[in-house]
Amino acid sequence: MTAAFPQLFEPITVGSYTLKNRIMNTGHGAQFKSGDGIPTDQYVAYVRERARGGAGIIVTGHTVPHYDGDHARDVCSYDERITEVYKKFADATHAHDVPMLAQLGHRGRRPTEAGFLQNRIVSASAVPAPDFSSPQFVPHAMSTAEVEEVVGQFEAAADRVVRGNMDGVELAVGVDYLFSNFLNAKANFREDRYGGGTLAERMTFLNEVIDAVRGAVGPERLLGIRFYDDLVDYSLVLEDYKQMVGIIEAAGKVDYFNMWQGLVASPRSGREHWPSHYYKPGQFAHLPAGLKEATSLPVVGTGRIDSPALANTMIADGKADIIGMARILIADPHWPNKASEGRADDIRTCIACTQSCVGHVDLGMGVGCIYNPVTGRELEWSELPPAEVEKKVVIVGGGPAGCEAARIAAERGHTVVLFEKGPRLGGQINLVMRTPAREIFEEIILFFERQLAKLGVDLRLEREATAEDVLAESPDAVIIATGSAPFRPEVLGANQKHVLSARDVLMGNAEIGQRVLVVDTVGRAEAPTVAEYLVDQGRQVEIATGLEYVGRHMPGPAWHNLTEQLLKKGVALTPFTGVWEVLEDSVDAYNVVTWEPRTIENVDTVVLAAGGEADDALFRDLLSKLPEVYSVGDCFQPRDIELAVVHGHQVAREI
Repeated sequence: MTAAFPQLFEPITVGSYTLKNRIMNTGHGAQFKSGDGIPTDQYVAYVRERARGGAGIIVTGHTVPHYDGDHARDVCSYDERITEVYKKFADATHAHDVPMLAQLGHRGRRPTEAGFLQNRIVSASAVPAPDFSSPQFVPHAMSTAEVEEVVGQFEAAADRVVRGNMDGVELAVGVDYLFSNFLNAKANFREDRYGGGTLAERMTFLNEVIDAVRGAVGPERLLGIRFYDDLVDYSLVLEDYKQMVGIIEAAGKVDYFNMWQGLVASPRSGREHWPSHYYKPGQFAHLPAGLKEATSLPVVGTGRIDSPALANTMIADGKADIIGMARILIADPHWPNKASEGRADDIRTCIACTQSCVGHVDLGMGVGCIYNPVTGRELEWSELPPAEVEKKVVIVGGGPAGCEAARIAAERGHTVVLFEKGPRLGGQINLVMRTPAREIFEEIILFFERQLAKLGVDLRLEREATAEDVLAESPDAVIIATGSAPFRPEVLGANQKHVLSARDVLMGNAEIGQRVLVVDTVGRAEAPTVAEYLVDQGRQVEIATGLEYVGRHMPGPAWHNLTEQLLKKGVALTPFTGVWEVLEDSVDAYNVVTWEPRTIENVDTVVLAAGGEADDALFRDLLSKLPEVYSVGDCFQPRDIELAVVHGHQVAREI
């Protein structure tokens, strides 16, 4: 037990297992798998790192017991090849005294569009998902025999878990997936034993699956259930689950319950999935606390529990028995070890940006983190080798790329000097922090400030280094991380005084009129965040973009929250619109599909949110003067924080 967080690191008995602490790495889509749904060795390395980092128990992402037409989202648990992967998972986690479970579920009437095209969609009744944010495909109403077949598929999947030496199963009940379709009176109109007028009657399918899975895993392995309060009027809610846990516990076949907030991909609830920084840490603590009122079994609580103090308090206050973490351990897999060792200051705090975790998963990519470059690269980067030859490394620029390069170079044993022209590290993060609801981005800066100080980096703030300054240090290697300057697209009239960049606005040194047009050319957070910043100052704002919608390339949860705020605050969102010319008090625009012209009248200020262009003059100047010179981050190519950090890490790892 740890003195600072005694409740969090107190062992707990769950079924026949004793967990070494109260931290569960909850099931989430890591997306490290082949095209046919089989996890790769990268997934094994990803899991191993979280076991090594001190988690008490780990659960896989969602696995499905039968082919539903699309491998893009889920891991297959119906293919015999999964058994060998399970063995790798088990070996990786058991080496660190960490049990691992396989999460099993069935998407029911919630397929992807690829799933609809490639396989039948089934549900309790022929009732489509009742929201307008997903395709309303009418599913096939399963026959009694077909339901029984699915029960058997769950049993077979659980048997593969056992043969793979895993420690049990967690059933995913919610998300408007198949279990919920049977449980919900608005989706289940069956007249056989799987229907009924009461929740207890509609539990028959779930109960049969519980019986089948318990029979397959035996009495010693764990069986848990993850519930989702989907926060929509057509879904199951906390009170339903409180009724269910009493029935399930009485049967004596389940070892724990896990309670999460909404996940259904609808306009009313999609924002709750992986809650973004618009939600306060611990905001969903009432859900596990409510479930604990109805059961004596251990309850897992999840949802933006980002600090050891908050996690410990939730347990101490009786709101949860175990703390579930997904993004927290994506940001820092060694969060448990650091907390237990009294090194909370070394933790990379998850900032709930959803950029590289959910953002990657939405694109079918392996999960990552905005400022932990090792996440998703554990197979290659989990170990940091010491430098073969210790060097003096000079770094110019203290943005994310420069800071990460300095951290890694110093950790490897190099002597590091870091020049930063501003009064503080962080680069453009200092501007991001000024936009509404993004104060938490400061955690990235705070992490680097703490780490560079501990590593003894020679930090020289408010020093805009010249080539002469760099050469005067007699460096062995130089890393230039001077960032970027705002890019100005080729728009007629863009050189006028009332045409600004987003950075001009956030730096606070520009004259801004009352009626503002923000031009979004990249589809990231730059345009909508600066628009919210301006509307909060009382200005009338419109965003024009040539894309299908504003913020087209933002991760889903963050986009949803931000768009909701813009609409509530009266910001006009104008898609399919390119800008041709900026005039004195108007803008000539056009529809990018039809080329139909449009004049946007009464514009006082135009803000170009167009990303950046590399500020690489110093790099090019030094190339001919030193043998070992590198450019990283935006200085190499303007992209985003994640790729800047990855680039800085990569270069510092190799010098």
